[in-house]
Amino acid sequence: MRSVQVPVQVRELQRVQVLRVQQELQEQVEAVLAINEEVQDTVATEERAPAFILSEAGQADRDSCLLYASELLKLYAQTRELVMADSTHYREARLRMEESYQYARDYYGILEEKVFIEGQTPWWTILSNPGEYWKEAWNAMNEKYSFSDLWTALTSNDLDYTEDEIANNSQLMSSARMYWLVVYVLVFFILWGLSTLVLMLLYRFVKPVRKLIAKEQRRYLALFLACVVFLILSYESTGDDIVRKAVSIVHSFIWLLMAIDAALIIRLHPEKLKHSIKLYIPTIFTALFVISCRLLFVPNAFLNFFFPLLLLFMVLWQLTVNLLCGSKADKTDSSIGWVSFGITAIALIISWEGYVFLALILLVWWYFQLALILAIASVWALTLLYKERRLDNRISAYKEKITYVTGAAKDQLLFGATWFYDLIREVVIPVLVLCSIPACLFWALNIFEFNDLFRTLYEEPFFHQGEIRVSMFSVLFLAGMFAVFRYLNKAVHTLWQTFKYHRFLRKYNRKVVRNNEINLALGNSLISVFMWFIYADLFIVTLNIPTNSLGLIAGGLSAGIGLALKDILNNFIYGIQLMGGRLRVGDWIECDGVRGKVTDINYQTTLVETINGTQVAFLNSSLFGKNFTNLTRNNAYELTKVTVGVAYGTDFQRVRELLENGLEVLKTKDAYGRDIVEPTRGIYIRFGDFGDSAVEVTVKQYVLVPERIRYVDRCKELVYKILNEGGITIPFPQRDVHIIKDLD
Repeated sequence: MRSVQVPVQVRELQRVQVLRVQQELQEQVEAVLAINEEVQDTVATEERAPAFILSEAGQADRDSCLLYASELLKLYAQTRELVMADSTHYREARLRMEESYQYARDYYGILEEKVFIEGQTPWWTILSNPGEYWKEAWNAMNEKYSFSDLWTALTSNDLDYTEDEIANNSQLMSSARMYWLVVYVLVFFILWGLSTLVLMLLYRFVKPVRKLIAKEQRRYLALFLACVVFLILSYESTGDDIVRKAVSIVHSFIWLLMAIDAALIIRLHPEKLKHSIKLYIPTIFTALFVISCRLLFVPNAFLNFFFPLLLLFMVLWQLTVNLLCGSKADKTDSSIGWVSFGITAIALIISWEGYVFLALILLVWWYFQLALILAIASVWALTLLYKERRLDNRISAYKEKITYVTGAAKDQLLFGATWFYDLIREVVIPVLVLCSIPACLFWALNIFEFNDLFRTLYEEPFFHQGEIRVSMFSVLFLAGMFAVFRYLNKAVHTLWQTFKYHRFLRKYNRKVVRNNEINLALGNSLISVFMWFIYADLFIVTLNIPTNSLGLIAGGLSAGIGLALKDILNNFIYGIQLMGGRLRVGDWIECDGVRGKVTDINYQTTLVETINGTQVAFLNSSLFGKNFTNLTRNNAYELTKVTVGVAYGTDFQRVRELLENGLEVLKTKDAYGRDIVEPTRGIYIRFGDFGDSAVEVTVKQYVLVPERIRYVDRCKELVYKILNEGGITIPFPQRDVHIIKDLD
């Protein structure tokens, strides 16, 4: 409220004036005293000098100085009296301003209590005696407005009232507001019709316009143009605060109408536009009525009587539109339509209970919030359009440039191509949603001059425990910073991984990095811990959480941590050691009969994807204490044996030649260009053992661990095919049974 700052401004101005006058008087007094001292020194000198006599010029100068000093003393006395009078006047003015300020605060508190606690007359009471309340509403309207006198005053050539008389007559002023509001509405609809006509002519005779504008969009583009022209024509600077406030409210309504209209045109296909916009018409008309009541200062008796009935009509209208057009409209607009129905229904219940002004504020807030929601939805739609038309091609081109990694590792490096899209989607839109809540609340309360209430709701803590203060501002701020830190965490992770990959390629002069060649787990974990540690500090500072209490809590829990959290700490420490180099994501390990690939290493467990496709979680302490086998830590090759039996009497050298020549096709490369079979050792055939039914032949080779399963299956198939085509018999198990008959 403006009256809150007036006493402070007056006090500061008076204090500066008093200090300035005191400083000037002090300087003048010091000058007089200096002259007086000079005169006294001169007189003393004359007395000490027996033969010294002032000349006529000296006597004249002395008389002038004495006269000047006496006049300054008189001026000082007069100025002192003025300063004392001003000081007394200042104290009286300050007391009056403090009384006025306290009166305004008390009245403001009474108004808040009347609006939000006590309320007005409930509709149930009005229904008990509608005739009496109708007369009260009608009499209040007659007292507030004088339509006949105003019309005579505004249309007659011989005016009965001057502008000053209208301004000083509250009844005529209220009627003038209604008159000009009706004129504004008529002018707006005339501009809308003219804009529609212009667009219709352009659409018919100008072919480029026909290509750019669909037929279904003409009336809504005309509405947008009408809003723009109306804002330009109605812009007029004025010194009247009441008129300026009224024009500002009208412009706010027009701006929000433009936002809703533009958002629907941007987001929706022309065929769905007419169905979706019908869902918003009840809300727009409700907002127009509420703002009109605010501009016209409609009497409370009228609002108490008619507003609940109007809301009942709006609720039924919104429900009908949702049922008829909801399935044909866009899903987002259909959902917003049902939200509008719910909020209007809540306002209806509140108004029927007598809290009419609270219902008005709720509806105005929803109108502002609706406009911003649609604006944010338009930003989201534009980002999706940007992704479809440009970003997908950019991602494809970026993937072609990243040739040193494949699979999931490549997808993690796409942030360089998607950073702008991710910034809009993960930071800008969430922050806009969070900022829209207090902004709409401020605008809605500002319409009804409840600015102090906004500061109370937004800045004052709703939870206060000791030094901890939780307010709406702190909650929204921390939520927005969470989105910012999440985005920064993702960006730093990508920069770190890119740096590690390029450093590895330069160091070893390589062109490809395999999945498990670089240890990224520890660095990624440290980055996450660092980023979220900063956010935790910001969280503590924002909520004013005392750090000494955290120290006491940590000290009190130290003993319990040593016992109850022993295993957790062990897993945490061992997890850091595992991530430090003993184990990396992508390594193949074997432990307790479980064989698989490490997919994740966190501070408590290590996840392993087995060859059966299942996930097994090993506690870090258990895995660290066991002699697990890291199959890929050394050279990623593992000795693999495939055994087959041939009949006794078969030429073993021929079998060796057939298998060595036939299995050459298995010497291929994997996705990274590595030899699946270790090239220096190759595939070699060895004599196995003497079996019961066959001689065992063993095919030995060192195979890449990730390719082992596929390789063994293919190798067995080829061995069978080679031996079968080479005429080598693979006997099945046989057993000779000799039956001895009893001679008796």
